[in-house]
Amino acid sequence: MTLSLRAAALAAALMLAAALPAQQDAAAVFAEANQLFREGNELLAVDPEGAATRYRGAALRYETLTDDHGIVNSKLHYNLANAHFRLDDVGRSVLNYRKALRLDPLDRNARRNLEYARSVRQDRFEESGGSAVLSTLLFWHLDVSLPVRLRVFAGFWVLFWAGLLLRLLGRPWVPGEVTVAAGLVAALLLSSVCFDAWQAGASAHGVIVAPQTVARQGDGHSYEPAFEEPLHAGSEFRLVEERPGWYRVELPDGRLCWLPAADAELVL
Repeated sequence: MTLSLRAAALAAALMLAAALPAQQDAAAVFAEANQLFREGNELLAVDPEGAATRYRGAALRYETLTDDHGIVNSKLHYNLANAHFRLDDVGRSVLNYRKALRLDPLDRNARRNLEYARSVRQDRFEESGGSAVLSTLLFWHLDVSLPVRLRVFAGFWVLFWAGLLLRLLGRPWVPGEVTVAAGLVAALLLSSVCFDAWQAGASAHGVIVAPQTVARQGDGHSYEPAFEEPLHAGSEFRLVEERPGWYRVELPDGRLCWLPAADAELVL
């Protein structure tokens, strides 16, 4: 082995040796956070304050893993969301459930918990007339979860190719209309899944994490409020524009406003 190869091997060994303690520390922190969360669940009925202390400890340790260790995975954000939800922090629970789903769109537990967290937040947004009609026509895309759409797509995809193959083999008893219909349904579902993937990457979304915030007509506290009532934790938005300290956002009902960046976090 040449001197340069020996030096490279030694450097790689030293880097690996340095990385191992960090990984072990992260695993220990994760295990400790999980233990605190379980203890909180056990105390919740008999000692709510003690349970809250443990949930806060769990959340702090999960956040140490995301912020200090730079660990990003769906399970970590799912656990962090659960801890925040137990602490009645709807904003950060919605935020982290969405982060978990961004990393693992097929996580049914995260999707179910997200819908429940959304159901207890304070703000309600009414869709405009056009959006309501579109939601009715595209209910299968908007209301049916991604895992279900993927499973149904797989079924119709197999049905399409099976029907096509049988007809090519001279089996006239397989109706051509069924094969064509299966192909069309599979194509629609595939388009729906691809659109979700494109939308997730095309624009940033976010969640209000402050207990409440005043939406403004411009990017400064000197601007008039955009609405009569403040917005509250857990409300979601699509990011339209970003300026120092401020986000211009579109709310679910289509209204536009400016929010202090300190009161919201993006789903990245």
